[in-house]
Amino acid sequence: MGYVIVLVALICIILGTPLFTVLGIITLGCLYFLGDGILTEMIADMFNAVNKDVLLAIPFFIIAGQIMTSGSIARRLVEVAKSLVGWMPGGLAVTAIFACLFFAAISGSSPVTVIAIGTMMFPALMKEQYKENFSIGLITSAGSLGILIPPSIPMIIYAIVVSTSIAPISVADLFIAGILPGLLIGLLFAVYAVITQRRHYREQFEPKKFFRAFSQGIWALFLPVLILGGIYGGFFTPTEAAAVAVVYAFVVEVFIHRELKISQIPGIFIQGSIVMGTLFLIIVIAISFNQFLALERIPFHAAEWLTNFVDSKILFLILVNIFLLILGCFMDIMSAILIVGPLLGPIAVEFGIHPVHFAIIFIVNMEIGYLTPPLGLNLYVSSSIFQKRIGHVIMSTVPFTVIMLIALILITYVPQISLTLVELFRR
Repeated sequence: MGYVIVLVALICIILGTPLFTVLGIITLGCLYFLGDGILTEMIADMFNAVNKDVLLAIPFFIIAGQIMTSGSIARRLVEVAKSLVGWMPGGLAVTAIFACLFFAAISGSSPVTVIAIGTMMFPALMKEQYKENFSIGLITSAGSLGILIPPSIPMIIYAIVVSTSIAPISVADLFIAGILPGLLIGLLFAVYAVITQRRHYREQFEPKKFFRAFSQGIWALFLPVLILGGIYGGFFTPTEAAAVAVVYAFVVEVFIHRELKISQIPGIFIQGSIVMGTLFLIIVIAISFNQFLALERIPFHAAEWLTNFVDSKILFLILVNIFLLILGCFMDIMSAILIVGPLLGPIAVEFGIHPVHFAIIFIVNMEIGYLTPPLGLNLYVSSSIFQKRIGHVIMSTVPFTVIMLIALILITYVPQISLTLVELFRR
């Protein structure tokens, strides 16, 4: 029956069946045919999942991102980045990278970052005669940093579904752990841009221009500081921080920037509710499935089976990275976290890998998945907004994908890149 369940799920995926339906079929099939046959357990598991306080952070961060995306945040962040690094060789390209980093910290979403920054920076790069392939690849790739720079919805979901009593994972720890890896990838992109685009025009650094741009964008730049500072300062929990982010975004865009009218807010809430409705259904069904895996001790048996073939942490990490890179070509990050995360997380702990470090490895792999065909989401977003063939976009991202693979190796085998700030804030 296990093979039948897998076969039915694969057929559903091929036919384009919604993810929550596929997960529901898998969960019901496993509980009825492979478990004790009591389907009411699924309802109880789903109810308990909704009762998790940290789950409330997701709708709040979604609404905050929707409000700020609808306002003037992106334009103001581009101006800050341009005034800060525009003097460097390939300055406009470096500006695009920093703008993506800044906006990723606001929206927490890779596709939204590509759309918001790409629609402004791509025409500017073309005007300054940057190569089209380079410009498309840069924006498509730098936009993927949205899931690594906090606040990140995938990080919240990972903490919910992978955390165990033996190896608990804090959302706050994941947020802070993502900062240095995100900056590392951004820095590597910037070095590549400086080396390959140094012949392009660059502006002189003007302190007055920088301070003017900074003063206009300070409210946007302060949001990540408010969230992380509030969490680690003990002023509020991650869930409360998300609620604060909504209030902050509303006040800034409506009363300070005055780029939104109060009459527009209901429409923004409706857009956010559509996203939340779909996401929440997937999460609660996946958590029920994870409960089945735990009761049947499947992660334990998988770890035991794997340790018969793998006898070192290094080899395990090599195999996991290869597996996740392949998985990222065919599965979106939410699906991978919900289905594969609970299996691999406990195995990593068995090999002595810090659960927060492994979470960052997992997320970076999935971040690369945004750029790899056939299902790389950012590729299709860029193809749409730049009106280019998908093959053209894929070829444009190849150099940046290689850079991200180099970063992945560093992040995998130098744990302190992920753990230094976590350990510092815990003191």
